[in-house]
Amino acid sequence: MSRYSNKQLITEIRNGNEDVLDFLATKYFSHARRVIRLKGIKDSTAPELFSIVLVKAWFDVLFHKLPANIDFEAFFYSSLEDYIRELKDRKKNNSLKSDSLFSNHQKEVVAQCVFILDEQAKKLVHAHYGEKLSFEKIASRFNYSNAVIAQHEVNKAMNQLEGIVKLRLNISAN
Repeated sequence: MSRYSNKQLITEIRNGNEDVLDFLATKYFSHARRVIRLKGIKDSTAPELFSIVLVKAWFDVLFHKLPANIDFEAFFYSSLEDYIRELKDRKKNNSLKSDSLFSNHQKEVVAQCVFILDEQAKKLVHAHYGEKLSFEKIASRFNYSNAVIAQHEVNKAMNQLEGIVKLRLNISAN
């Protein structure tokens, strides 16, 4: 299916059809890149910002956090605007230091949990967080069709890691 109505789009996402990510990436990327540039964000970060927002919107629909009759396009661009605003606010108030947020014990547990991940998940986590590769480079290295799929796979690996860490640190899932 080369075109989706809004209703079909929501249905396909809720059915877990990951091909929809390719469709959405193709349909929205160039306009989203323009929006990102107009908001004063570097063009080189556009693919990553776009991927983050698209995957988040996809998960919001997938997990029924939104009503079925929502206009996906309006929701996506609204989410993009919100994310850019949050990013600028975070940059402005960059007073949060990650080292002070976690104890050494917690950091050790997280490091141990990484080794529990399957080999592909370990490689994805290391590529994105260890090597600080962009999603475009991860897509190329791991032979994914585009950066959005790479973002999705990294998110799946991180969700797997998060679940293991929560169990090990005895943190309730909220």
